[in-house]
Amino acid sequence: LLATAAVSRQCVADCQPRWYAPEKPDGPLKYNGHVMEPACFNQTSDDPRPHTVYIIGDWGGVMYSEWAEVMPADRRAKKFKKAHRVFIHGADDIAQQKVANQMKWHAAKDRVDYILNVGDNFYWGGIQASCSMEFGAEGVGKQQWTKIYEWMYNGETLKDKQWLGVLGNHDYGGWNFLSAWDQTIAYTWGGEGTSWRWFQPALYYKAGAIYEDFSIDYFFIDSNVFDALDPYQVPGHNICSSAHNPENKGCPKTGPYNIWQCKWWFIKIWKEQMTWIETELEKSVHTTDWQIVVTHFPPNWGVDHWAYLCEKYGIDVYIAGHVHNQQLWSPWGPVPYLDKFAHNPVGATAVVVSGGGGGITSEGVPSAEGWDNEYGFMKMQLAKDEIIIRHVSHGGQLREEIRVNKRLPQLTTTNPPTTVTATIALDMDMRRMDATRNASFPDEFV
Repeated sequence: LLATAAVSRQCVADCQPRWYAPEKPDGPLKYNGHVMEPACFNQTSDDPRPHTVYIIGDWGGVMYSEWAEVMPADRRAKKFKKAHRVFIHGADDIAQQKVANQMKWHAAKDRVDYILNVGDNFYWGGIQASCSMEFGAEGVGKQQWTKIYEWMYNGETLKDKQWLGVLGNHDYGGWNFLSAWDQTIAYTWGGEGTSWRWFQPALYYKAGAIYEDFSIDYFFIDSNVFDALDPYQVPGHNICSSAHNPENKGCPKTGPYNIWQCKWWFIKIWKEQMTWIETELEKSVHTTDWQIVVTHFPPNWGVDHWAYLCEKYGIDVYIAGHVHNQQLWSPWGPVPYLDKFAHNPVGATAVVVSGGGGGITSEGVPSAEGWDNEYGFMKMQLAKDEIIIRHVSHGGQLREEIRVNKRLPQLTTTNPPTTVTATIALDMDMRRMDATRNASFPDEFV
């Protein structure tokens, strides 16, 4: 705490309320594991409002022609048998616009410092170009960036707020890995029409935020290993699927290089991250007040490893998306989405699932007025001793709230085994908890 206070005083003069990327690299993987220079957000006497951060995920809709309106990818259609449901006009057709408008309206009243983005930025399959083009190639994805991101989240209240984020499985391609996921990272260094808000300099990285009397370390993690399966498994929900990736085609500059190496590419990235995050958490618990993980998949994917990390290092908040609705899991609280008897699988760590950004139709049936937990965004109010997280629906209603106190680390906790073969359930409904692939992967071919 003394170190935090000293750095905070220095920040008043030396540090800006913004993160700056290092020099532009020649590819998307150079800065994996990079620790960014911190940004500073200091309470001033002329603005007594509390510091607030917005959280959004699964937000970027589809355009079926150059002149078409942006609308959610339609996963509730009849061809998705288990997800099929009735279509709600006034919600399912304009979900992204409604959520964006609520963010702008609330930002006029809140003191918003920045936005945390948990991925699945553009449906159905990420930036509509191929991976391994020239990094930051001019004009790649221009229409998507402009109409689905820049124009959607514009206006005086949001125009200068940085978006810090990660990739989701649909950013790689959804059921393949061939989309221009690398250009999503490249947009950090600008592009045609950019507002210079986008910030994702690597697949995984750390960004610190320093406030007047407290500090936060954010750990941004790529968890898409949980959708990178063997080529012949789950063809509709597998980045490495042989059904949707040509056998001998890949991303030649970065990997994955083909369907046979794809799964192992993601496992290698995962293992590198888990070694890296333990090293950085070990430092963070001695110097920083709050530890927050930002990733795409909720912690019931990889529950064995996340439970271990959350307990040992006292991770305070885990922020994710992927599931297309809005959920708040209080410490030790019930999680009816997983099972009617289930409780928070990471114990005293609060979990935010914000997958209802409106890029894809929601899991459940929304109401046109917004009296539901299907579409929306989260507001995270920050302070030294307490974080308050609130769900704002697409109709503007405050639907849920949880309060989070600091979780103390238990540094003597031991690591789970690292060579247990993963178990995969082919039924997506069974991959939520007990039958979910765990985070312990074999070392073969890595």
